[in-house]
Amino acid sequence: MQIQTALGSILANVSKTKLAGVFGSYGWSGEAIDLLEQKLRDAGYRFGFESIRVRFSPDEATLAACETAGNQFAQRLRKRLKQQVSRQAMTGTQADRTAQAIGRVLGSLCVLTVRQGDVHSGILTAWVSQATFNPPGLMMALPTDEPVFGNLEPGQPLVLNILKEGRTIRRLFACQQSTQSAFDTLTTRTAENGALIITEALAYLECTVQARVPAADHQLIYAQVGSGHLLESDGVTALQHRKSGSHY
Repeated sequence: MQIQTALGSILANVSKTKLAGVFGSYGWSGEAIDLLEQKLRDAGYRFGFESIRVRFSPDEATLAACETAGNQFAQRLRKRLKQQVSRQAMTGTQADRTAQAIGRVLGSLCVLTVRQGDVHSGILTAWVSQATFNPPGLMMALPTDEPVFGNLEPGQPLVLNILKEGRTIRRLFACQQSTQSAFDTLTTRTAENGALIITEALAYLECTVQARVPAADHQLIYAQVGSGHLLESDGVTALQHRKSGSHY
């Protein structure tokens, strides 16, 4: 549990562009090494070498394999650094500086779910913030051209599923369009307001739309929170890191 908590905190603050690697010795099951590797893979990190597992003390062959892995890691790291320098130079000359600055605004990754008739839909968003204390309320920005979430009216119930860092739920949903098939591969349950709760999320909030305000290419939705629940007490909220504020 301590390993998961510490690793979750690290993954929440370290860029996904960093190379990763896992190695270690063990005396029993060696499950900690597998846990570390899976957490890194789920978070989207690329590996500089294949994970090395050693039962008890390493022999000469294992030490030689570790040295080879270290050389591979260094070579791939040099290559990545050269590529990053090239990209940074291109970004500095071609990208709009204002867009780069806006992109540094962080948001919590969430899946917003609604039910219309017998159809459940979800959309990935990080454009959510608390708007009021009493009653508790949220402000969300959603694309106006989205067929489901672009036409939410006051009174519409919805659930905001706040995602946990290190899990792959985000890959099942799109930022710009609603998704229905993703629920077939997830464990869900129906909230009291009829929308879906993703049980693998970190937390969820049952809300009701109160107001909608047009805002250029998006609409601002104010939703009042009726109830909520923390599904995992030791998890870390997944964050969206962007290089530019001109796209999702």
